[in-house]
Amino acid sequence: MVNSKFHTLYFEATRNCNFSCIYCSTGSSKSKKCTDADYQAIVDHIFVPAKNLGTKFIDFSGGEFLLRNDSLKLLQTAINMGFSVGIVSNGTTLNNEKLQQLKDIAGEELIISLGINSFDSDNIVTRDNHYTNTIKLIEKISGFGFKINISVTIGEFNKKSFADTIKKISDMSLAFNRIPFSIRNCNALDLMITPDSMKNYFHPVLRNYFNGQISYVPFFLPPDSYNTITKSNIYNDELPLNPSIGCWVGSYYSINPEGEVSPCPLFGDQISGGNVFKENLKDILFESELFKKILNRKNFKGKCGNCKYTLTCGGCRVMAYFLNGDPYAEDPICFIDKLSNEEIEAIEKETIKSFKNYNRMIKIRNLLINKDS
Repeated sequence: MVNSKFHTLYFEATRNCNFSCIYCSTGSSKSKKCTDADYQAIVDHIFVPAKNLGTKFIDFSGGEFLLRNDSLKLLQTAINMGFSVGIVSNGTTLNNEKLQQLKDIAGEELIISLGINSFDSDNIVTRDNHYTNTIKLIEKISGFGFKINISVTIGEFNKKSFADTIKKISDMSLAFNRIPFSIRNCNALDLMITPDSMKNYFHPVLRNYFNGQISYVPFFLPPDSYNTITKSNIYNDELPLNPSIGCWVGSYYSINPEGEVSPCPLFGDQISGGNVFKENLKDILFESELFKKILNRKNFKGKCGNCKYTLTCGGCRVMAYFLNGDPYAEDPICFIDKLSNEEIEAIEKETIKSFKNYNRMIKIRNLLINKDS
């Protein structure tokens, strides 16, 4: 069971990619060639200190992580050190030979995350790939027994297709996570989620599916309900850690290809607590002004600082930064102030029910992992 802050590291190991998605979060393009940090520097400055401070899971991403010549070596080293691992991939390098190599290294515990934003022709606009290619890849990967996760970036571009997208993913019995579109490396403010879109399109779907990663906001779960369901005390930790819900800042941290450590990859090029190749990772996470302030939700402003659900939700720090210019500001896409007390109570009941199912799923998964280990 996860019992510490910073249990999950999202590590962007390269900016190099063989796609040129026009809205790419990392600004990657097949026309750009970037110099990656070398293997030993990653082991010494990221893997070793991350292991020592209690990180359990590393999600390797890019760019396209598997384009690194040492990608398999990095995975093998991380596994040998006791990390659980996942990779985020566009899938183009995942031929049978590569999949077998991955299976030889990681067995069937490797999580492979693929991206689908919609099951229609619009997917190619934001993903530079037709969704049918990803469907074929899912079938191939399934034959090797890997766990598959679908990452869905959400914004104004797919609000009307979102319900259908998540239903299709659920019908395939796949896990999913949602990624709010951000302008980290593109100037497309009009594609970011609005409060009305969150209220009317995204939130009603997210709160009814517990097989996704429960990392969306607003999250209408009372702290006392969290304690009762998980048999823990969120008031002691001041963050929901076991399991993580709402905004994952504090459970989650990111390191970009240049070594900048951020509370979330979606503003990983703008907000940094320090550079891991110049400073100790533990000092950055526990002593930097950024991390100490953003982990204390009493520092949040506006409705996020005074909300019933602050401890279980936290608001989206990325939306606060890009839309309000302040990572500690209230979440500008939260719609709680547009709801009546009766509407809040109804959503809260739905959230409690969904979270009970999610928590049960997590406990069963952990029991199976502990049984096999």
